[in-house]
Amino acid sequence: MVDINKTIGALFPENKTVSAIKIVDYLEWVSDSDLSSLNGQKLEKVLAMPPIQRGFIWKPYQIQELWDSLLRGMPIGSILVKPFEGNEPSAPINPVNRKVSEMGKSGFHLVDGQQRTLAMVLGFPSTTNPKHKLWVDFSESGKNGSKFQFRVTTETQPFGYQPNGRGRLSMHDRREARIYWDGEDDNKKKMSNKEIYSASVKPWKASGKNQNFLFEVKSLWQWLLKICNHDINEWVKKVKEEIQKDSDSVIDESVIYQFGNALNELQNQWLALIKIPDEKIKSDTELDHPSHDYLTMLFDRISSNGTKLSPDDLLFSMVKQSWPEAHNLVYEINKTVGALMKPTDFVMTAYRFASLCNGIADNPQPNAQSFHKNLGNLLGTLKEYMSDSDENNSLITAFKGMKDILIYDKGDDNGIPKAMFPYLDVPLQQVILYWLLDKKESQVDNRKKLICFALFWMLCNQGAKSQYEASKKAIAIISKPYEQFPIAELYEALTKTDSDENKPSIFCRLFPPPSFKSDDLRTDKFRKPDERAAYFFKENTQLYKNFSDRRDLLIWLQRDWININKVFADFDPLAGQDEDNVPYDFDHLVPQSNWSSFSTSGRPKFSKDNEAFNDLWHRRRLGNSIGNYRVMSASDNRSRNDTSLAEELAVVEAKKTEPDAMDYAKDYAFKPEGYELDRWKEASPKGNPWSLGNENGVNDKRVLAFQYAVESRVLYLYNRYYEEAGFKSWLPNGSTQ
Repeated sequence: MVDINKTIGALFPENKTVSAIKIVDYLEWVSDSDLSSLNGQKLEKVLAMPPIQRGFIWKPYQIQELWDSLLRGMPIGSILVKPFEGNEPSAPINPVNRKVSEMGKSGFHLVDGQQRTLAMVLGFPSTTNPKHKLWVDFSESGKNGSKFQFRVTTETQPFGYQPNGRGRLSMHDRREARIYWDGEDDNKKKMSNKEIYSASVKPWKASGKNQNFLFEVKSLWQWLLKICNHDINEWVKKVKEEIQKDSDSVIDESVIYQFGNALNELQNQWLALIKIPDEKIKSDTELDHPSHDYLTMLFDRISSNGTKLSPDDLLFSMVKQSWPEAHNLVYEINKTVGALMKPTDFVMTAYRFASLCNGIADNPQPNAQSFHKNLGNLLGTLKEYMSDSDENNSLITAFKGMKDILIYDKGDDNGIPKAMFPYLDVPLQQVILYWLLDKKESQVDNRKKLICFALFWMLCNQGAKSQYEASKKAIAIISKPYEQFPIAELYEALTKTDSDENKPSIFCRLFPPPSFKSDDLRTDKFRKPDERAAYFFKENTQLYKNFSDRRDLLIWLQRDWININKVFADFDPLAGQDEDNVPYDFDHLVPQSNWSSFSTSGRPKFSKDNEAFNDLWHRRRLGNSIGNYRVMSASDNRSRNDTSLAEELAVVEAKKTEPDAMDYAKDYAFKPEGYELDRWKEASPKGNPWSLGNENGVNDKRVLAFQYAVESRVLYLYNRYYEEAGFKSWLPNGSTQ
C-alpha cells in the first residue's frame, strides 16, 4: 500500500506550485482526512475545507458525467489547494459534518474541486455513510453518450432519479418502486425514505426488471482490490454470480469486462494539483474594499464544471472568511429554528436587519461590493442578531415567536399548519421578523392580523422580484411607531397602482368571492384559461390565475385534516425535508392519465366549441388548477394509483357508514353534491373511455363536465380561503375591487 504521508510530503517541494497525485492516492487522502472528524490519525498533513466553502450541490447528472469522464481516462481539471497551519479554522470534507474548528494539524485547504472530489469519493471503497450513492447498471447502455449507465440515489430519493440524472422519477415510478419495496412487509411500509436509503435499496427500473444488474460502484471497486486482487476474470466471475443469485438472466459479459478494465486503469490516472498563496486579511478594516479579500474573490471567480457560487453563497462565504465562528453558529441556530430559512438566508436576514439598525439604506439583495463595504462596520451588530442566546434582540427569539404566532391550533383557528411553513418565502418572513424584533410585547392581539397578512402575501405576490420589492416597502411602513400590526396600511401600499407613472401594483388586489349560481357555471363551450379568469373574476384575472396555480394553499384549506391525520404525527417539515421527502402528495382528483395526453392515433374528436381541449396547454391549465387537486397522504396516493374518481367515489359511498369513513368535505376540501357530484364522475369514469369519434357529443359532455367540476371547486375553495382567512375583517372595505 502507498505511504500517503510520503506522497503528500512530496507534492510541493521548494517553491513548486504545480504538482500531481494519483487519483487513488488523492481519494485515500480525502478518506483519511475526512469521515467523522478532522483528526487524520495517519496523516501528517490533512486535507480540509476552509470555512468559506459550501456543501455538496452537484446534481445526479453531473456526478454521472464526471464518472463517465474518469472511466474513459479523460482529464477532469485541476484541484486548487492552499496550505494552512493547525490553528486555522477548518471543516471536514464530509458535507454532512461541516463543523468548523481548529485542527491542531497543518495541511491543505481544498479551495476549488470540492464538488468533483465529493463526486469521485462516492465510488471509492473507503467511503462511509455518504448522502449519495453511485450505481452502475450492467443491463443498459449509457445515456447521452456515456460509456456506462450510472445511477444515483439519495436519502430523499432512495429509488433514484431518471436514468439520465436530470430529474426525479415520475410519480408513477415512485409509487411502483415503493409498492415493490414494501411487498407484504408491514415493517417496510412504515419505513421513511431515509431508512430505505440506509437499507441500500437499488435504483428503480421500470416494472422492477433487471434490478439484479445494478451494483454500487464502491462495492465493485472494493471487490476488484480486496477480493480479486485486480484479476479481471475473477472479478467478472464474481459479478456474474451476484447477478445470477436472483435470476437466470442472459448476461452481456463485454460491458462488465469494460467496466472492470476501466476501474483498473483508474488506478494509474493522475490528478493535477495547484497550490495558491496563503495570504491573510490583517483586520476587519480591510474589508472596505473587495480586493483585500483575495480568497473570497478567487472563490467567486472559480467556476469549474458550472458550479459558480450563487450570490447568497458568496456573501455567506465573505462572512465566514472574516468571522469563521458564523459557520457553526448558523448551523446550530438552524437546529433550533428549523428549516424556515437556509443558512445563507438566515445570514442575509441578519445582515439586512443590522444594516437597518445602523442607518444604512435598506437593500434586500445586496451585491458583493456593497456587502464588502459595510460588513466590517456591521460585524458587531450582526453577531448580536445571530446570537444563539434568548436575548430580546436575537433573531432566534423572533423566529420562535413567529412560529408560535402563525402555527395552526385546531378547530376553527385560521393559523398556518406546520406542513405549510416551508412555503413561507424569505421576504415575507423578514417582514414578520422585523415587526417582532421591534415589538417585544405580546402579539396575542395581532395574531389574526399577522396570519391574515401571511395568507394575503402567499396568494397575491407575483414572483420573487415582487416579494423583495414588497418586503422593502413593508419594512419601511412597520418601522413607524404603530401599536398594532398595520395590515390595512400594508395592504393598500402593496396593492396600490401608480397611475402617474403607469406602474402596476406590487401585489394583485383581493376582492370578495363572486356569487355564481349553478346555472351560471354551465356552458356549451370549453373556456380557455384567460376566458375562465375573466368570466369569474372580471378584471382581476391575475388573482384568479394566482389562486388557480397555487396548490400549496390546499395545505391551509385542509389544515384540520392534516392536524389530526396520523401520517403527519412524526413529520417535522422544519427539520430540513424537501418536497421529495414529505408524507403527502398533491394528487389530482381526476387522475392525470384521464386527461393529460392523447396519443396521435387515438385522439378523440370534439365539436368546434370544444376543440381547444385538444391543445395540451389548455388541458393542463384546467387539469392542474387548484380545483382538481387535493393534499393526500403519500401512502393513500400510492394505493390509489390511477383509479378513476368515479370508482373511488363508489368505494367511499359504500364505506360511508364505517367509523373511519372518509369525509371528503372535511378531509379533502372537496364537497361534491348532486349535479356537481355527477359531473366529477362523468369527468373521470370507470375505465376512462374516451371515444375516438364524438357520437351524441359524448366527448363534449365529458370535457364540459370536467370544466364544470373544476371551476365550481375553484370558486368553493376561494370562498373558503377569503372567509376563513378573515380578509373581510382586517382589510379596508372588505378588500373590494
